[in-house]
Amino acid sequence: MKARSQLLWRTSAVAAITVFCAIGSYAAPLPHYLITNNDTSFSTSLSGNSATFFTIMHNGLLKEAAVVNTGGTGIDGIGSTATRRVSVLHSSSQDCVFISDAGTNDVAGISVSTLTATGTFPASSTDNASSGLGVANNGNFLFANFTGSQTIATYQISTGCTLTFIGDTAAVGLQTFGTIIDMAAHGNILVASFTDCSIESFNIAAGTPVPNGDLQFSTSHTQNGMGPNDVDITADGHFAIFGDGGSQGAVEVSDLSSGKLQPTVVYPNIGPADAYSAVWLSPDETLLYISNFSVRQITAAHFDAATGVVTAGCSAPLKGNNFESGLATAGTSGSGGTLYVAEPSIQIAIVNVAVSGGSCALQESSRSPANDLHTQTLQSIAAFPPRPF
Repeated sequence: MKARSQLLWRTSAVAAITVFCAIGSYAAPLPHYLITNNDTSFSTSLSGNSATFFTIMHNGLLKEAAVVNTGGTGIDGIGSTATRRVSVLHSSSQDCVFISDAGTNDVAGISVSTLTATGTFPASSTDNASSGLGVANNGNFLFANFTGSQTIATYQISTGCTLTFIGDTAAVGLQTFGTIIDMAAHGNILVASFTDCSIESFNIAAGTPVPNGDLQFSTSHTQNGMGPNDVDITADGHFAIFGDGGSQGAVEVSDLSSGKLQPTVVYPNIGPADAYSAVWLSPDETLLYISNFSVRQITAAHFDAATGVVTAGCSAPLKGNNFESGLATAGTSGSGGTLYVAEPSIQIAIVNVAVSGGSCALQESSRSPANDLHTQTLQSIAAFPPRPF
């Protein structure tokens, strides 16, 4: 009897320890945010730049959670609607958001866990972001394109969501006025589009971008005078995708498998005849979302990640009466579930995405748009946790 009692006690103790260990290893679910760069300056009543964090609700709707002042200033006015001014990092060691402060020529860090600013981080004294400041990261380094000085500043991402400036790289298109519009970083490669309709890639394996020797005009520009605005890169780094400006609009795809940009393949007539402000791949890479700059529509094209081929998909009208800009998806798998569209006033369109049998459907939520009252010209948004690539 005594032996049986001891056995029961030991079994219970082991069970208790097992439960304790299970509780001790439990990880709290990640917060789910849509984040804006309000890009405001001291010349407005909003008194400096800030980032608004909206909690993404289970139905895709947005609820303001916090407004974090960056400690710097943005710029008034629209500038380039394709320039991404928010960069999100989700890693095993830290979760960060980096916000560009074009007015004060710096990048601000924000800790996602505390929703507090970690500091403002200038580049060199000669770096200038007169018409906007885009940011991108590859997990280890953050890159900031200064439009005034035509330079890419490289920062080491350090603990506590801080940045350490490393150095500058000149980044000029084929023509002297060619300034970076947008850029995307993936693994060891950075791809940029320029205002003169040229494109270029850089090797970022060691941090500081090294040109790959592939600076070229896009095929669409050579054929009809249009040129790339926004850029995205596939999960395997095989293709770079560009959304074109101009009155007609087109998607261009370049093969990156050689480590350099190949001449782009042009896919016209994908959506409404209008400039494309932004392109964004769905998490499963089957859809390419396109913001149609001024016709009040949003488009989703079908994308084949194996071949890089783009085909027409679906589109839907939007309620607002302003332009369209940056894009983000709520989910990190499948189609992304809900698509968000920044509109350069104070609005964020909320679009429901449905996919069935190889076809897609887009419909703006009846409770869209959401308002961001802390900005004047909202252009850049990003979601946390970010898409896996």
